[in-house]
Amino acid sequence: MSPEFLEEAVSFPTQKLGVDISIKNVMSVRIPKMEFKVEENENASMFPYGYAETSAGLDKAIKGLNEVMNRLLELAELEKTTQLMADEIESTRRRVNALEYRTIPDLEETIKYIRAKLEENERATISRLMKVKDIISEQ
Repeated sequence: MSPEFLEEAVSFPTQKLGVDISIKNVMSVRIPKMEFKVEENENASMFPYGYAETSAGLDKAIKGLNEVMNRLLELAELEKTTQLMADEIESTRRRVNALEYRTIPDLEETIKYIRAKLEENERATISRLMKVKDIISEQ
């Protein structure tokens, strides 16, 4: 069977196939939920060609494709979900690293600076109070 004849045999499908895609939210990641749908029609057949001019191998290939289509769609859904989750994990890891190595050390340094200023102010206040006490005791 020539490629041109094969293309002509399957170029006008009698069944309408489609994919319903909805979005599901898992751990704040929007992942696709795909569902294969076949529009049922009384006159529609899985085989869009006459049996006389095609081989049994083509029938077997189309039947096999029909059986595998749902699993292929599940595989595509899982692959996309895995990719999106991996991207989100990578993004979260970057945020954690930024917090761990940048933000937290900066905050600790700021806390240390504020404590030093407060201790300095406390010492200055104590020395002022001692001077005031000395002035009062001299009078």
